Amino acid sequence: MSNLYTVTESDARQHLLQHEEALYPPIAKAARVQGDVLIELAISEKGQVTSEKVVSGPAMLQQAALDAVKKWRFNPFQVNGVSTQTTTTLTIPFHIDKPGEGPTTEQEKAAQAWFPISDKCRSALKAKGAPDALEYCKQALDMSYKAGDLNSSDQLGRMDSHQLYGHALLAAGRTQEALEQENLAIQEAKKCLKDTDQEFAMPFCWRAIVEARLGQVDAALADFNIAEETHRKAIHHLPEMKKNYSAYLASILKQHAALLDQLGRPADAEKLRAEAAAL
Repeated sequence: MSNLYTVTESDARQHLLQHEEALYPPIAKAARVQGDVLIELAISEKGQVTSEKVVSGPAMLQQAALDAVKKWRFNPFQVNGVSTQTTTTLTIPFHIDKPGEGPTTEQEKAAQAWFPISDKCRSALKAKGAPDALEYCKQALDMSYKAGDLNSSDQLGRMDSHQLYGHALLAAGRTQEALEQENLAIQEAKKCLKDTDQEFAMPFCWRAIVEARLGQVDAALADFNIAEETHRKAIHHLPEMKKNYSAYLASILKQHAALLDQLGRPADAEKLRAEAAAL
């Protein structure tokens, strides 16, 4: 790149025609990894990015910056009236917090500790190890509160932590306590999600399962309906995710149908199974 004509970042940005914002990697955002990524670009005489390389920046953010800038397009740069190849260095910012509103050192440490503890929680749940699941899932929930909820990513993480701890409590036979956790998960979901988001459906589904276990049939049926309708909206909102979302919806429909069978409503149950089979 060094043999190309070099322009300043300010000049380069003034020539921008197509500018796609970098997508913040969810795992980096949840871990509160922030900073600027410096990217050196080579730009053709037609204004297209021909090569890009990282100069500096947090490792977890570099690929997202590269993926964004390679799609950028510029008005051709001219030297003495002739379009020419150029090089420039651009700053791609990744910042969660406004100046002066960032997390404390304790919050940053808690946020970074949340992931490994949550992984242990999930592994224990998968292995059906109730004592370990209770311990690790409670630790993950505690970490989510220590990290705070400065943004929607924090709230989404806390929602997940309440759900996971609820799963652990349910597996341990502490059903009423599990219901309390699913109620809290729904409260967090309402803070950071819309009813067209697939993630919004899941705490309602899990609360329905707990309610059914407690014999709260009407509440369970209502929550299954919310979970199903949310998935239908999510599929309509993001049709490219239909395959993944349909699998979740089919599973919920089958659980709903099983409850209807228990209530002596086989015809209604069969309608739900037919919808699941058609997905």
